[in-house]
Amino acid sequence: MKKYFKVWKQIAIMNLESQYGSGSRLNTALLIAGKIIRLFFVLAFLIYLFAHTKTLAGYTLYQTLLFFMTFNLVDITAQFFFRGIYVTRNLVKEGYLDTVLVKPINPLFRIASHTIDFLDLLTLIPVVGVLIYVISNVGPLTYQSVSVYLFLCFLGFLIAMAIHIIIAALAVSTQEIDNEIWIYRDLMTMGRFPVDIYSAPIQFILTFVVPVAVMISIPSKALIGNLAFEWIFTSTTITFVFVTFSLWFWNYCLKQYSSISN
Repeated sequence: MKKYFKVWKQIAIMNLESQYGSGSRLNTALLIAGKIIRLFFVLAFLIYLFAHTKTLAGYTLYQTLLFFMTFNLVDITAQFFFRGIYVTRNLVKEGYLDTVLVKPINPLFRIASHTIDFLDLLTLIPVVGVLIYVISNVGPLTYQSVSVYLFLCFLGFLIAMAIHIIIAALAVSTQEIDNEIWIYRDLMTMGRFPVDIYSAPIQFILTFVVPVAVMISIPSKALIGNLAFEWIFTSTTITFVFVTFSLWFWNYCLKQYSSISN
Protein backbone atom coordinates (compact mmCIF):
# COMPACT_ATOMS: atom_id res chain seq x y z
CA MET A 1 0.00 0.00 0.00
CA LYS A 2 2.87 2.38 0.76
CA LYS A 3 4.30 1.82 -2.72
CA TYR A 4 0.98 2.48 -4.45
CA PHE A 5 0.30 5.56 -2.34
CA LYS A 6 3.66 7.01 -3.37
CA VAL A 7 2.91 6.29 -7.03
CA TRP A 8 -0.57 7.81 -6.77
CA LYS A 9 0.84 10.85 -4.99
CA GLN A 10 3.41 11.42 -7.74
CA ILE A 11 0.80 11.04 -10.48
CA ALA A 12 -1.51 13.42 -8.60
CA ILE A 13 1.26 16.03 -8.38
CA MET A 14 1.94 15.74 -12.12
CA ASN A 15 -1.78 16.08 -12.89
CA LEU A 16 -2.05 19.11 -10.62
CA GLU A 17 0.93 20.78 -12.30
CA SER A 18 -0.51 19.99 -15.72
CA GLN A 19 -3.94 21.36 -14.87
CA TYR A 20 -2.52 24.47 -13.25
CA GLY A 21 -0.15 25.11 -16.16
CA SER A 22 -2.58 24.40 -19.00
CA GLY A 23 -5.20 26.99 -18.05
CA SER A 24 -5.59 30.27 -16.29
CA ARG A 25 -6.86 30.69 -12.78
CA LEU A 26 -9.97 32.31 -14.27
CA ASN A 27 -10.76 29.16 -16.28
CA THR A 28 -10.34 27.01 -13.18
CA ALA A 29 -12.55 29.33 -11.14
CA LEU A 30 -15.24 29.28 -13.84
CA LEU A 31 -15.22 25.47 -14.01
CA ILE A 32 -15.59 25.16 -10.26
CA ALA A 33 -18.28 27.83 -10.22
CA GLY A 34 -20.17 26.00 -12.97
CA LYS A 35 -20.17 22.75 -10.98
CA ILE A 36 -21.33 24.50 -7.82
CA ILE A 37 -24.02 26.54 -9.61
CA ARG A 38 -25.40 23.35 -11.19
CA LEU A 39 -25.54 21.77 -7.73
CA PHE A 40 -27.44 24.69 -6.26
CA PHE A 41 -29.83 24.84 -9.20
CA VAL A 42 -31.02 21.32 -8.35
CA LEU A 43 -31.24 22.27 -4.67
CA ALA A 44 -33.35 25.27 -5.63
CA PHE A 45 -35.59 23.06 -7.77
CA LEU A 46 -36.19 20.67 -4.86
CA ILE A 47 -36.94 23.54 -2.48
CA TYR A 48 -39.38 25.01 -5.00
CA LEU A 49 -40.97 21.58 -5.47
CA PHE A 50 -41.58 21.20 -1.74
CA ALA A 51 -43.15 24.64 -1.63
CA HIS A 52 -46.10 23.00 -3.41
CA THR A 53 -46.08 19.58 -1.72
CA LYS A 54 -45.26 18.31 1.76
CA THR A 55 -43.60 15.01 0.86
CA LEU A 56 -42.06 13.13 -2.07
CA ALA A 57 -42.86 9.41 -1.90
CA GLY A 58 -43.30 9.93 1.84
CA TYR A 59 -40.01 11.81 2.37
CA THR A 60 -39.73 15.36 3.70
CA LEU A 61 -37.65 18.11 2.11
CA TYR A 62 -34.52 17.49 4.17
CA GLN A 63 -34.82 13.73 3.74
CA THR A 64 -35.06 14.16 -0.03
CA LEU A 65 -32.10 16.54 0.04
CA LEU A 66 -30.19 13.83 1.91
CA PHE A 67 -30.65 11.46 -1.03
CA PHE A 68 -29.44 14.12 -3.45
CA MET A 69 -26.39 15.09 -1.40
CA THR A 70 -25.47 11.43 -0.82
CA PHE A 71 -25.56 11.00 -4.59
CA ASN A 72 -23.14 13.90 -5.00
CA LEU A 73 -20.84 12.60 -2.26
CA VAL A 74 -20.51 9.11 -3.75
CA ASP A 75 -20.50 10.23 -7.38
CA ILE A 76 -17.91 13.01 -7.09
CA THR A 77 -15.63 10.89 -4.89
CA ALA A 78 -15.74 8.07 -7.46
CA GLN A 79 -15.00 10.50 -10.29
CA PHE A 80 -12.00 11.89 -8.42
CA PHE A 81 -10.43 8.45 -7.97
CA PHE A 82 -11.55 6.74 -11.21
CA ARG A 83 -11.72 9.47 -13.86
CA GLY A 84 -8.73 7.85 -15.56
CA ILE A 85 -11.05 5.00 -16.57
CA TYR A 86 -12.75 7.40 -19.00
CA VAL A 87 -9.65 7.50 -21.25
CA THR A 88 -9.11 3.73 -21.39
CA ARG A 89 -10.21 3.60 -25.02
CA ASN A 90 -7.59 6.19 -25.99
CA LEU A 91 -4.90 4.31 -24.08
CA VAL A 92 -5.74 1.18 -26.07
CA LYS A 93 -5.90 2.95 -29.45
CA GLU A 94 -2.64 4.83 -28.92
CA GLY A 95 -0.82 1.75 -27.69
CA TYR A 96 -0.09 3.21 -24.28
CA LEU A 97 -1.74 0.22 -22.63
CA ASP A 98 1.19 -1.92 -23.82
CA THR A 99 3.54 0.32 -21.87
CA VAL A 100 1.33 0.08 -18.80
CA LEU A 101 1.26 -3.73 -18.93
CA VAL A 102 5.06 -4.10 -18.83
CA LYS A 103 5.49 -1.84 -15.81
CA PRO A 104 5.87 -3.34 -12.30
CA ILE A 105 2.55 -1.97 -11.12
CA ASN A 106 -1.05 -3.12 -11.29
CA PRO A 107 -2.34 -1.96 -14.72
CA LEU A 108 -5.84 -1.32 -13.42
CA PHE A 109 -4.46 0.98 -10.73
CA ARG A 110 -2.32 2.80 -13.29
CA ILE A 111 -5.23 3.33 -15.68
CA ALA A 112 -7.60 4.50 -12.95
CA SER A 113 -5.05 7.04 -11.71
CA HIS A 114 -4.09 8.21 -15.21
CA THR A 115 -6.25 11.32 -14.78
CA ILE A 116 -6.82 12.95 -11.40
CA ASP A 117 -9.07 15.99 -11.61
CA PHE A 118 -8.59 18.19 -8.56
CA LEU A 119 -11.63 20.23 -9.56
CA ASP A 120 -13.68 17.26 -8.33
CA LEU A 121 -11.91 17.45 -5.00
CA LEU A 122 -12.61 21.18 -4.70
CA THR A 123 -16.26 20.58 -5.60
CA LEU A 124 -16.49 18.12 -2.70
CA ILE A 125 -15.94 20.93 -0.18
CA PRO A 126 -19.32 22.64 -0.65
CA VAL A 127 -20.98 19.22 -1.13
CA VAL A 128 -19.75 18.03 2.27
CA GLY A 129 -20.74 21.35 3.82
CA VAL A 130 -24.31 21.16 2.49
CA LEU A 131 -24.51 17.45 3.40
CA ILE A 132 -23.57 18.17 7.02
CA TYR A 133 -26.20 20.93 7.16
CA VAL A 134 -28.86 18.61 5.67
CA ILE A 135 -27.97 15.78 8.07
CA SER A 136 -28.25 18.14 11.03
CA ASN A 137 -31.83 18.93 9.96
CA VAL A 138 -32.97 15.41 9.08
CA GLY A 139 -33.92 14.54 12.62
CA PRO A 140 -32.57 12.85 15.73
CA LEU A 141 -29.36 10.97 14.92
CA THR A 142 -27.50 8.27 16.78
CA TYR A 143 -23.89 7.18 16.61
CA GLN A 144 -25.08 3.86 15.21
CA SER A 145 -27.14 5.41 12.39
CA VAL A 146 -24.28 7.69 11.33
CA SER A 147 -21.80 4.79 11.42
CA VAL A 148 -24.09 2.60 9.31
CA TYR A 149 -24.61 5.50 6.89
CA LEU A 150 -20.86 6.00 6.40
CA PHE A 151 -20.32 2.24 6.03
CA LEU A 152 -23.03 1.99 3.37
CA CYS A 153 -21.62 5.04 1.56
CA PHE A 154 -18.28 3.23 1.48
CA LEU A 155 -20.04 0.22 -0.05
CA GLY A 156 -21.53 2.61 -2.61
CA PHE A 157 -18.03 3.83 -3.44
CA LEU A 158 -16.89 0.22 -3.93
CA ILE A 159 -19.83 -0.45 -6.28
CA ALA A 160 -18.91 2.66 -8.26
CA MET A 161 -15.37 1.31 -8.45
CA ALA A 162 -16.65 -2.06 -9.67
CA ILE A 163 -18.78 -0.43 -12.38
CA HIS A 164 -15.80 1.62 -13.56
CA ILE A 165 -13.68 -1.55 -13.68
CA ILE A 166 -16.31 -3.28 -15.82
CA ILE A 167 -16.39 -0.28 -18.16
CA ALA A 168 -12.60 -0.32 -18.41
CA ALA A 169 -12.65 -4.04 -19.21
CA LEU A 170 -15.20 -3.45 -21.97
CA ALA A 171 -13.00 -0.67 -23.36
CA VAL A 172 -10.01 -3.03 -23.49
CA SER A 173 -12.09 -5.73 -25.15
CA THR A 174 -14.19 -3.64 -27.57
CA GLN A 175 -12.52 -0.20 -27.66
CA GLU A 176 -15.95 1.23 -26.82
CA ILE A 177 -16.52 3.25 -23.67
CA ASP A 178 -18.58 6.38 -24.36
CA ASN A 179 -21.96 4.66 -24.44
CA GLU A 180 -21.24 2.66 -21.30
CA ILE A 181 -20.16 5.79 -19.45
CA TRP A 182 -23.30 7.67 -20.45
CA ILE A 183 -25.54 4.75 -19.46
CA TYR A 184 -23.84 4.70 -16.06
CA ARG A 185 -24.16 8.50 -15.74
CA ASP A 186 -27.86 8.40 -16.64
CA LEU A 187 -28.60 5.62 -14.15
CA MET A 188 -26.69 7.50 -11.45
CA THR A 189 -28.79 10.57 -12.21
CA MET A 190 -31.91 8.51 -11.58
CA GLY A 191 -30.49 7.70 -8.15
CA ARG A 192 -30.47 11.36 -7.10
CA PHE A 193 -33.97 10.82 -5.74
CA PRO A 194 -35.44 8.01 -3.60
CA VAL A 195 -35.96 4.89 -5.71
CA ASP A 196 -39.40 4.64 -4.12
CA ILE A 197 -40.68 7.13 -6.71
CA TYR A 198 -40.11 4.58 -9.50
CA SER A 199 -42.18 1.55 -10.48
CA ALA A 200 -41.31 -1.89 -9.07
CA PRO A 201 -39.41 -3.11 -12.20
CA ILE A 202 -37.26 0.05 -12.23
CA GLN A 203 -36.60 -0.33 -8.51
CA PHE A 204 -35.44 -3.92 -9.10
CA ILE A 205 -33.06 -2.84 -11.87
CA LEU A 206 -31.64 0.00 -9.78
CA THR A 207 -31.15 -2.33 -6.82
CA PHE A 208 -29.88 -5.61 -8.24
CA VAL A 209 -28.84 -5.06 -11.89
CA VAL A 210 -27.07 -1.71 -11.66
CA PRO A 211 -27.24 -1.16 -7.88
CA VAL A 212 -27.59 2.61 -7.82
CA ALA A 213 -30.08 2.25 -4.97
CA VAL A 214 -27.47 0.42 -2.90
CA MET A 215 -25.07 3.28 -3.55
CA ILE A 216 -27.43 6.13 -2.63
CA SER A 217 -30.93 5.28 -1.41
CA ILE A 218 -30.00 2.58 1.10
CA PRO A 219 -27.38 4.69 2.96
CA SER A 220 -29.83 7.58 3.12
CA LYS A 221 -32.63 5.36 4.41
CA ALA A 222 -30.29 3.97 7.07
CA LEU A 223 -29.53 7.46 8.36
CA ILE A 224 -33.18 8.46 8.68
CA GLY A 225 -34.08 5.13 10.33
CA ASN A 226 -36.14 3.81 7.43
CA LEU A 227 -34.10 0.72 6.60
CA ALA A 228 -34.62 -2.87 7.68
CA PHE A 229 -31.50 -4.46 9.17
CA GLU A 230 -31.37 -7.24 6.57
CA TRP A 231 -30.69 -4.63 3.87
CA ILE A 232 -27.28 -3.99 5.42
CA PHE A 233 -26.38 -7.64 4.84
CA THR A 234 -27.96 -7.55 1.37
CA SER A 235 -25.98 -4.43 0.43
CA THR A 236 -22.76 -6.02 1.62
CA THR A 237 -23.48 -9.15 -0.41
CA ILE A 238 -24.33 -7.17 -3.56
CA THR A 239 -21.14 -5.13 -3.18
CA PHE A 240 -19.02 -8.27 -2.73
CA VAL A 241 -20.57 -9.88 -5.80
CA PHE A 242 -20.09 -6.79 -7.98
CA VAL A 243 -16.48 -6.19 -6.92
CA THR A 244 -15.59 -9.87 -7.36
CA PHE A 245 -17.22 -10.04 -10.78
CA SER A 246 -15.61 -6.80 -11.95
CA LEU A 247 -12.12 -8.00 -11.05
CA TRP A 248 -12.73 -11.36 -12.73
CA PHE A 249 -14.11 -9.67 -15.85
CA TRP A 250 -11.15 -7.27 -15.98
CA ASN A 251 -8.65 -10.14 -15.78
CA TYR A 252 -10.60 -12.08 -18.41
CA CYS A 253 -10.66 -9.16 -20.88
CA LEU A 254 -7.00 -8.41 -20.22
CA LYS A 255 -6.07 -11.99 -21.09
CA GLN A 256 -7.95 -11.64 -24.39
CA TYR A 257 -6.15 -8.39 -25.23
CA SER A 258 -3.66 -8.39 -28.08
CA SER A 259 -1.54 -5.34 -28.82
CA ILE A 260 -2.78 -2.98 -31.52
CA SER A 261 -0.04 -0.39 -31.12
CA ASN A 262 2.49 0.55 -33.76
